[in-house]
Amino acid sequence: MNTIQLLHKASQVVDELARRSPSTPAELAKAVSEPRSTIYRITAGLEQAELIRSNGEGKLELGVGILRLGDAAVDALVDRAALHEKLMWVRGQLGVGAFFCVLRENGALCLDQVHGSEVDLFHLTPGGLLPLHAGAPSLALLAFAAPEAQAAVLESAPFDRLASGTALTAAELREKLDQTAARGWSVEDSTIIEGVATIGVPVRHQDGSVLGVIAVAGLRESVLNQESVATGVLRTAAEAITAAMDRPERTQTPRTDHVPASPSPAHSGARQPAAITKASALMDALARERIATSGRLTELLGEPVTSVYRMLATLAEAGWVEQIGHRGAYRVGSKMLSLAGELTRQLDLRRACRPVLQQIHEATGETTFLCIRRGTRAVCIERLDGIRVNSRVLQLGESLPLHVGAAPRALLAFEGRAAWEEYAAIMNHSGEPWRDVRSRSEFYADLEEIRAQGYVRSDNNVTPGIAAIGAPIFDHRGDVVASLSVSGLREGVLAPAGDHPSVTELVRQGAQTLSRYLGAPQAGPDLLDQEWAALEVSQVID
Repeated sequence: MNTIQLLHKASQVVDELARRSPSTPAELAKAVSEPRSTIYRITAGLEQAELIRSNGEGKLELGVGILRLGDAAVDALVDRAALHEKLMWVRGQLGVGAFFCVLRENGALCLDQVHGSEVDLFHLTPGGLLPLHAGAPSLALLAFAAPEAQAAVLESAPFDRLASGTALTAAELREKLDQTAARGWSVEDSTIIEGVATIGVPVRHQDGSVLGVIAVAGLRESVLNQESVATGVLRTAAEAITAAMDRPERTQTPRTDHVPASPSPAHSGARQPAAITKASALMDALARERIATSGRLTELLGEPVTSVYRMLATLAEAGWVEQIGHRGAYRVGSKMLSLAGELTRQLDLRRACRPVLQQIHEATGETTFLCIRRGTRAVCIERLDGIRVNSRVLQLGESLPLHVGAAPRALLAFEGRAAWEEYAAIMNHSGEPWRDVRSRSEFYADLEEIRAQGYVRSDNNVTPGIAAIGAPIFDHRGDVVASLSVSGLREGVLAPAGDHPSVTELVRQGAQTLSRYLGAPQAGPDLLDQEWAALEVSQVID
């Protein structure tokens, strides 16, 4: 099998895992019509590149390298950090979900999103596509697109009905596009989802060309009752994004955050195809550079120019890279963002945490928790009760304020100073008493100490005689998304390490393992595999 065929089959394997994950090598061999021996070689190379991984049960699933490449696809188009900051600001001003889309031939591609306070709209997650005949983002993009792009969509009428307000004919869509072009923005009600309204405002480059659309979506009353205010907020955000996108330093400085210098070793003993290893190196280089010519990639990889051209052509056919114009430079393709969105939907932290909680529970006999943030509180979403003393605090589905206890403070401490100040301001106006907090400076100092040591120790802070240890869990961007905690009698929870790991060590190792599952950068070695597996159920901390 030559290089082109091998890369083509590798992309088919990734696509199949996006459609049906997890899958066995035998299932993949059948799906892509290749012998199982060939699939073992291909999957070994893809595992090395972290594009797929084993789920520990003899099956394969998409790997966390997809998440990093998905972010790189966004970075090649926009300043991702600046964009997310503006989306958060819009959500803060209006209280509804905000998102950003760019135009693609097959739809409006969502690059980033923040959920609103009322509902989560799964159709608008990063990597998702909206049909071009429905929704304010699509209409705002299409109204200012080239005439040939508009004609291609109009010629595909009649359109599928998604909700009661969906345009079904070319004439209906043409009228909506003309209205959008005349007023400069779009508002749609019940065109994608019944009862959901959207407003979209174009974001332009300095030369006037349209980069994308910033939009809001939510329950129709929440959006339409503040239509004029929302339009003003979106216009302000669009102008700020334009300024951030066209900063000179953005096109001059390659991004290196969360892009590994080299892939981690594969765990499989199968021989890894050199073509996949080289293609992975090309993707990593392109992610670091944001945008690069074939000549620049040849220089970075040290490969013959003909080999680089062949790889680029094959990866472009698979959608993994995109060429900017005819004979232009290359960037990571938006297909990687779609794959990242699919992987994000497949990730199940609750499922992944159960064996981790069970290991800690068997080693300690104490109550173990998994918590996530909801507003100003930490909510318990998974729990195993202790075998000697069962804490009544944080039952499944219950919550605590973020400044109370171990798991809640582990969530807040690792969000950063801006989040602390926002939380303190909210609590000061909520009327809820600040438990065990004498001053704001003391509150900040406690969070700084937690960040420095990497975990939280709570001793008699919630229930007399009860102690707890909590540690943060990070996602592939390094953002804290959950926390792991153990609670029990203080004599057991705070006991120093002896012949077996302490509770603190177990909690930190467990949180690190779950961070690796989510693709966290620099999460360190999988201590669960290295040290945890040696634990015996009889090793109970008294």
